[in-house]
Amino acid sequence: MKKIIHKYLPEFVYGSVDGVVTTVAIITGAVGAGLSSSVIFVLGIANVLADAWSMGSSEYLSSISENQLENNSVNGEDGNQKKPLSKGVATFVSFVLVGLLPILPFLFSIFFDELQGIDIWLSMLCALCAFILIGYIGAQIARVSHIKNILRTVFVGTIAAGISFLVGYLLRGIA
Repeated sequence: MKKIIHKYLPEFVYGSVDGVVTTVAIITGAVGAGLSSSVIFVLGIANVLADAWSMGSSEYLSSISENQLENNSVNGEDGNQKKPLSKGVATFVSFVLVGLLPILPFLFSIFFDELQGIDIWLSMLCALCAFILIGYIGAQIARVSHIKNILRTVFVGTIAAGISFLVGYLLRGIA
């Protein structure tokens, strides 16, 4: 697993951070708007799968364009060929696996009434753990400061959650 993440570290970080950030944005916006746990779960799953496809296919198409540009810039010689499909799949899988973490408490709260009301806190805890894990793995592979990498990743996610909650809260009357 470590070798795969090492080989696709940029795709892992890109896909997994965006997976958590966009999922947290959907969740916090929906919570701010006062939507139910089941609606949040449906929105979250739809977001994760559709956005993962978008991210993975965009990485695939971007990699093809990058390869074409590199091949043209070396006057027809074979440049450093990157594998567009593998990069797209790595982005997609990272997005889905890590992006699902903040949604799980809402799934559980649908079946266990005692989790309703605390599902948002459990979701944010899952998101925080995901950001810490992403920062840690990225730092471990790249051999850079763990603390700095983790704090940067958590900061990005926290800002996104705050923005989406504020928007959901301000627009809650129209939902």
